[in-house]
Parts: sequence; C-alpha cells; structure tokens
Amino acid sequence: GYKYLGICDHGGKLKIAHALNEKRLEKQIKEIEKINRKFDDFVILKGIEVDILADGSLSLKNEVLKKLDIVTASIHSGFKMTKEKMTARILKAMDNEHVKIIGHPTGRIIQKREPYALDLEKIFDKAKERKIALEINAFPDRLDLNDLNIREAIKRKVKLVINTDSHFSKHLEFMELGIAQARRGWASKNDILNSLNLKELKRWLEK
Repeated sequence: GYKYLGICDHGGKLKIAHALNEKRLEKQIKEIEKINRKFDDFVILKGIEVDILADGSLSLKNEVLKKLDIVTASIHSGFKMTKEKMTARILKAMDNEHVKIIGHPTGRIIQKREPYALDLEKIFDKAKERKIALEINAFPDRLDLNDLNIREAIKRKVKLVINTDSHFSKHLEFMELGIAQARRGWASKNDILNSLNLKELKRWLEK
C-alpha cells in the first residue's frame, strides 16, 4: 500500500556495507529515474545514507548530494569521542544544506553497544532550526531513538521519520516495530515525516 519508497544505500567508504562512491551513485540515480518513468502511481525517491566523518564533514561531495531527494547522515565510526566532540561533529553535519535526516541518532545497538556520549538537547534544537528530521530506526537491535528521546523530540516540535534500515526486502516488515516504537514515545501521525503524502513530503524536503 505504499505510494513511495526511499532508497538510501550507504555512501562513502564503508566497506562492510558495500558503500556507493559518487560514480556508482550516479549510476543508481539514472536507474531509479528510468524505473520511475514506468509507474504513474508509485515513486522511488533517490537518496543516500552518507557517513558523518570524524570532523563533521560528509563522505560524499555536495555535487552529487544535490541530485538526490533525500540525504540521511549517520555516524558509523569513531564512537568513543567525548560528548562535546561528538555533539559538535553531528551539529556540523547538520549545517550541510543537503542533509534532511539524521540516522540512528544515538548509535546504540541493543545489548551490544551503548549510545555514544551526546548532547541530544543541542541536536533537537538544531533539528528544529534547520528543519531536519531525526530517524526512528526500526531495525530490531537498534530501535533508535528510544521512547524517551522520541517523547522529548516531539515536545520540542522536531519531525521524526520511521525507517526500517532494510538491507533486504524482507526487512521492510520491521516497519511495524518502528511504528510501535514511535507510539511508545507518544508520537502521532503529525509527528512522522513519512506519514505525509508524496506531495506534502516533497514540499517538506524542498524547504
């Protein structure tokens, strides 16, 4: 029953996820555009999940990022920074004009890795200021943001997006877990970016 689906493969140099470099991403963009011409009732949104590097810069150049509908920025390395440095790192990434979503914002993996040290209040404030959505990651071992952080984000009028973090089509079923997590944090339809219809979503992304 979906009307749209965002494809945000890893981009940069993350070897474990076969991350796309600029050349491979350009090829994927053309492939998605080709597929979209075949449908009149469904749209694939062109996106990427780009790494936030240690200095807060992104692992792909703006020249290719500007061609995308969605840019999600996430931390995938350097988890043991101090609270001040990690916060500054993410805030700098959020200053990039193409970033629309911050992925798995606290970096936790349940029973494997604690959240990294982070001043979430500053992240919430920046997200509201820059109109950037924070991800509710539905993957079973992430569920990040947690329910308390979701509640706080809503209080601060920050938009959230529920993402399955799918690496296989079967993972799309994790959407149910993401919705449950959002409800635990008292989120409503109005708080969730991807409950918007396509026209509304595109308008938000273009702001």
